[in-house]
Amino acid sequence: MLEKTKAYFETCRTEEKFVSFLTDSKKLATELELEDLTIPWISVSRRQSKNPMHFTYEGRDETIDDPTKRYKTELYYYLLDIVTTSLDERFNQLKSHCDYFDFLYDIGELKNAPPDSMDTKCRNLAAILRDHESSDIDTLELREELKVLPTLLKPGIGPKETPKFIGRHNFCHNVNIALRILPTLLVAVASGEGSFSKLKLIKTYLRSTMSQTRFNDLATISIEHEPAEDLNYTDRVKEFAQAKDRKVRFV
Repeated sequence: MLEKTKAYFETCRTEEKFVSFLTDSKKLATELELEDLTIPWISVSRRQSKNPMHFTYEGRDETIDDPTKRYKTELYYYLLDIVTTSLDERFNQLKSHCDYFDFLYDIGELKNAPPDSMDTKCRNLAAILRDHESSDIDTLELREELKVLPTLLKPGIGPKETPKFIGRHNFCHNVNIALRILPTLLVAVASGEGSFSKLKLIKTYLRSTMSQTRFNDLATISIEHEPAEDLNYTDRVKEFAQAKDRKVRFV
């Protein structure tokens, strides 16, 4: 899915796609009865270089006067380049994870895999799980176990159910170790970074005097919004009222 997404954005970086997007936008604006869609003039402030030109072939940057061409060059292409670059940087660790463990995602399909490819995969996996002279798995034993295991598994069994099957029959020790290591590896995702974006929404410049305790509580509620939506606020309000009730009853 990641490779297809990246390929889609790369195919969008063409003149034909830009014209197609522009035409669709105008058509959508007409259907929504909006005003005539025009390309906005993008004002990009750049510091002019004061260094003199030392050679005759050095030329100044050409100024783009056409709004459509400038919009395409300085916004449309610019955003597509940012997206494709971010996909490469953000999911670099995920790609490395797939390079070593992807053949364990569907063990049932390994019976059709080429022998040379399997030998390379097992050797690479054993290499990254090695610490000096000790290793968690043996390359040859892992290769032999992966020859037998796909013929015993039922179709559709994933890496979570396979260790249970192996444990019941007490065999394929190396495959069992590799599958137990697989779900414990940390892979970079955007959920952690989403927490930081919530902080900017909670503590704005108008809330600069907010205490750290209140800030932490609001951030927790915002990040864990799904459990917060299921809370019964009536019961919470009653508990708060009883805790703050200082009236003494004499009768």
